[in-house]
Amino acid sequence: MRKENVRENLEQVDNNSQETDKILYRFVNFSKRLGRVLTNPGMLLSVLRFQKLDHVYESLLRNERLIKLLALVVAIVFAINVRYAPNAKERYSADINNYPLTQYYDQDRMVVDGLPDTVDVTLVGDKGKVDIAKAKSNFEIYADLRNLPPGTHKVNLEYSKLSNDLDVKLDPSTIVVTIMSLIETEKSIKADFVNLDQIDEMYVLGDPQLAVDKVKIKGPQAVVDQIATVKAIVDVSDLSKLADYQAPVYAYDKLGNKLDVEIRPEKVTVSTQVTTPSKVVPIKEAITGNPPEGYSIESIILEPSEVKLYGETDVIDMYREIIAPIDLYQLDENNEIIVKLEKPENVHKMSVDTVKVKVTYEETQEKTFEEIPIEFKNLDAKYKVKAKTLDDAMVDLVLSGAKTRVDSLSKDDIKVFIDLNGYTPGEYQIPITIETIDNVMIEPSQVKVNIIITE
Repeated sequence: MRKENVRENLEQVDNNSQETDKILYRFVNFSKRLGRVLTNPGMLLSVLRFQKLDHVYESLLRNERLIKLLALVVAIVFAINVRYAPNAKERYSADINNYPLTQYYDQDRMVVDGLPDTVDVTLVGDKGKVDIAKAKSNFEIYADLRNLPPGTHKVNLEYSKLSNDLDVKLDPSTIVVTIMSLIETEKSIKADFVNLDQIDEMYVLGDPQLAVDKVKIKGPQAVVDQIATVKAIVDVSDLSKLADYQAPVYAYDKLGNKLDVEIRPEKVTVSTQVTTPSKVVPIKEAITGNPPEGYSIESIILEPSEVKLYGETDVIDMYREIIAPIDLYQLDENNEIIVKLEKPENVHKMSVDTVKVKVTYEETQEKTFEEIPIEFKNLDAKYKVKAKTLDDAMVDLVLSGAKTRVDSLSKDDIKVFIDLNGYTPGEYQIPITIETIDNVMIEPSQVKVNIIITE
């Protein structure tokens, strides 16, 4: 309502200004004619003589007061001519920056490169008309491309809805545009996760499920030909929104640059399952260095003794334990050390990454077990095996370690065997294997035995 009132007031000001101009022009013309008469005694004399009033003219010239009054009238007429006549012809200009440029072309069939959004306009003319045109800003600056074929063209900008009494200057007044035909095609899409660094590594994201696998793409042939991938971008920074995420879709070239094309639909629904697969495995020590002379390790206590692994199920299932490397030379005066655990490859996270180690030493003691039988394992069921001699069927073992640990061991705690997997009939000399016992050294009387395999 206010805009209509302002428009009516502006129109009224325009009409009043036009009426004032008309009156001013009439008065100026009249004053010019009157001035020519009053300032030309010869002309006035001829008029008076023609009227046979010579004696009147002579009496007027002798009247000093009348001559002064006449001079005042002439001065006023000249002043009016000087003051108003130039203003009637004065040219006034006003600048309008960033005026919207209207674009005429078939946007469904073509795309245009090089069109500015705005232009600068200078209006020149009568001040009243210029001010009104600037205030209303209802005129149009446009580029008409409707009859141009695809290619590069130089186009003159045009204007409308402006008074013919105004001069209009445009910057720019001409532009160079490239017109390209639009094509439409279909492209396959895939989901791409972003902001993965903002979620806890304990979470595992399942494969994204897209509601549609293709989108329609519309753009210039040259741009469409550059498309290498079309991606639905999934922001995973907020895991609570991943059940039915509305992912915006973008097209990229082979360098990963985003391309300016129209994509329908602009967003697709992507569902992603969030899980936390985990597995608890023991922490096992791996010792380097030697105990003090005359001593052996009686016990090693790890706190904690287990660690939880997080990651994809098929990855964490591969691990049975995590190794804690313990260098005996790095123990402090209490025989303790803090050990850093190395996170396995492809495991996302571990519940702990350090372990406290406490080592207890005890005097070294040796113990000998004689005639420990050697077991045969993994031989094909269709074959038979026997030791070549009695000495090849048994082995003596010397155990060395902390007294408490060695004293607690019996023959039944020690397993000695040879692995016959893949062997066929024949005679062989095969190394023996002894199942290890933590912190106990075991020395066999022989490291290989002779066997005979038959059918």
